[in-house]
Amino acid sequence: MTALEDKLNRYKEPSSPTEQDKQDRAERMVRNAALDWSGFDQITLGFFPKGSYANNTNVRTDSDVDIAVLHEGLYYHDSSALKPSDKSDGAVTGFHYPGLAFRRELEKAMNDAFGSACDTTGKTAIEVAENSGRVKADVVPSFHFRKYFYDEQGKLTYHQGHKVFRTDGTTVVNYPQQQLDNGRAKNTRTRRRYKYLVRILKRLENDLVAAGKMDELPSYFMECLVYCVPDGHFNHQGETPLTDDLKAVLGYIWNRTDTGGEAQKWFEPNGIKQLFSTGQPWTMADARDLTAKAWSHLKLS
Repeated sequence: MTALEDKLNRYKEPSSPTEQDKQDRAERMVRNAALDWSGFDQITLGFFPKGSYANNTNVRTDSDVDIAVLHEGLYYHDSSALKPSDKSDGAVTGFHYPGLAFRRELEKAMNDAFGSACDTTGKTAIEVAENSGRVKADVVPSFHFRKYFYDEQGKLTYHQGHKVFRTDGTTVVNYPQQQLDNGRAKNTRTRRRYKYLVRILKRLENDLVAAGKMDELPSYFMECLVYCVPDGHFNHQGETPLTDDLKAVLGYIWNRTDTGGEAQKWFEPNGIKQLFSTGQPWTMADARDLTAKAWSHLKLS
């Protein structure tokens, strides 16, 4: 085994058992804080672990948890793709805490439970700081969301997702269940190499940032990029299978993220949102820069 292959074998590993325990503890504490808050006595809450934690793509020493706290009493929707006769009158709302009001009440719950460890200044998530017994938790106040469309047979249907109201007046919609399902399926098809390569690329991005060679990119971006690589580029055999997989993955991303490249048609792992659509916090140039610097950093040939 080469030194690089040995390094990649370490980089492919998920959070350590100790880190996983701290992740689980953080999730339980957030759940209990919300459920114990008297302001939520008249509504039902749901909880959806999401992101790297739920998808098992956390890497060692970088093991935060993302938890969507869902208001189960109402949902929002987008019916812009429908004929006027199929549209309803707008968001379906309940009596308690529509929109940002839900976030404000969840802030009270987290402040009550965690005190000075709770940071509510973020636009999207409420952050609960790590300590010796738990990792950092990003608590995201969320609503169920339906994106209506017509399927290939012309039948009215919808994608089920989550909608988040941000403190700057904007909103964001994501589809964590589809991301989870599609990621698991790809991981099975590639005999676990998909998530190995996601973790490896995340560790490499951490190394590049620590070395001052690039600015930090969202962790989810690395998952998206690796997901868009066809299954046939994974699962090399021989003496350096992870090295060969990594070369194939980086090369594929590099070759398709040039200006006007086919990556402009790529989708996130949820299969619904375009990866490089307007409003995303990354660009094709970011993907190209990451892959080039990762290749150079490891002195691949």
